[in-house]
Amino acid sequence: MRPVLALALSSLCTLTSCASRQPEPQRAKHILRSGQQTRNLDHFGDDLDHAVEIAEGIFQARAVGNAHMIVTSAGNVIVDTGLPKEAKRQKQLLQKANDGPVKYVVITHGHMDHVGGTKQWNGDGVEVIAHENFVDTQRYLKDLAPFFLRRNRVFYPHSVPDVDRMLTRLAVEMLYPTFEPTRLIGETFRFELGGTRFEVIPTPSAEGEDSISVWLPDRKILFTGDAFGPLFPMFPNLYTIRGEKFRFALPYIQTLDRMIALEPEMIVPSHFEPIRGAERIRKDLQRMRDATAYVHDATIAGMNDGKDVHTLMREIQLPKHLRLSEGHSKVPWTVRGIWEGYAGWFHFRSTTELYGVPASAVAPDLVDLAGGAGAIATRADRHVAAGRPLEALHLTDIALAAAPENKAALQVRLRALTVLLERSGDENHSEVMWLRHQMTTTGEALDR
Repeated sequence: MRPVLALALSSLCTLTSCASRQPEPQRAKHILRSGQQTRNLDHFGDDLDHAVEIAEGIFQARAVGNAHMIVTSAGNVIVDTGLPKEAKRQKQLLQKANDGPVKYVVITHGHMDHVGGTKQWNGDGVEVIAHENFVDTQRYLKDLAPFFLRRNRVFYPHSVPDVDRMLTRLAVEMLYPTFEPTRLIGETFRFELGGTRFEVIPTPSAEGEDSISVWLPDRKILFTGDAFGPLFPMFPNLYTIRGEKFRFALPYIQTLDRMIALEPEMIVPSHFEPIRGAERIRKDLQRMRDATAYVHDATIAGMNDGKDVHTLMREIQLPKHLRLSEGHSKVPWTVRGIWEGYAGWFHFRSTTELYGVPASAVAPDLVDLAGGAGAIATRADRHVAAGRPLEALHLTDIALAAAPENKAALQVRLRALTVLLERSGDENHSEVMWLRHQMTTTGEALDR
């Protein structure tokens, strides 16, 4: 570990009473009943040499993205196929549980941890079902794969390979295998196999516009893909900071209404274990629905009142009875996503928003007027000492835009990031991973 970064992380461990070598701040304030966090997916299922039978004739091959198999007397149905690097093992585990012929493969959405092994299951007589928006999702994710690979590695370093930029396009072909579904649906598609009734239901928008779920009406079991994100219950991930298309609140509220009306007794997400119990599921789904509606409506009201997006990001909070885990999303990010989803990127703040010259272009002027990057770093350090790390980061951004190697500004930046990481409570995966990434790059810059 870099010495400067190690010092910062050591200080953080002292603040949070962590006992391990790596920074592990205190547990989340709104911890899930299961105690799971997104980063636990890295090794989920590694200790198993078999598929888990989660209900009679239903098997789960556990990994970062689970693959499921529903066994019937006339053949089997696969729901999601996992990451490319894990798919072969998952297929072996499922076939070990039952080696009957596969008749259907249902892809809940276009992310690679759900579609990566589809070609292994595809073949003559196999119907591959996806949403009608799947093809467009698959296309844009692959077109932007080099962009997304670099970003995703920040948040999922154990799942996303570190690909040399010169080899990125070749890696895209290996890491993003594409295929053509045999059936695309825009409305509920029903079929029966071996006496088991299946309903494939469009359920946008928490993980994109191509999301579908699989409902077994006679057994009250719902396979939800990532309709709830990787954790349940949680505040929905309507804006993901790694990037992707906007996800809109109102279609997601309709999705939750539809799921509540089904009255499921078991939910089988594509990450972690199933959730059981009709009453628990109903209450949690209702809370997720009402929390989403609350934030949506509060954002609309604030926009109509003329409040700017940053004010709304600070002001809008869930009332106590609607609070949910923010382990994979955060309320202020969703507020901004709703604001910009409706109004776009022009915030009516400055004429400069309309042109391609960023504020950092005048950073050298500001640094010169302030008496140098060191003077700005000194002022930023006062903000850190006063418990204002974000104000400190604004100032260090200016200083480092003009003088990227200024040690004083880098040191203050590292201290501000350390405070933010401690404040995060280790709850939100993306926030924690981003802050750690920034601390690492800052430490590396200090060591040069």
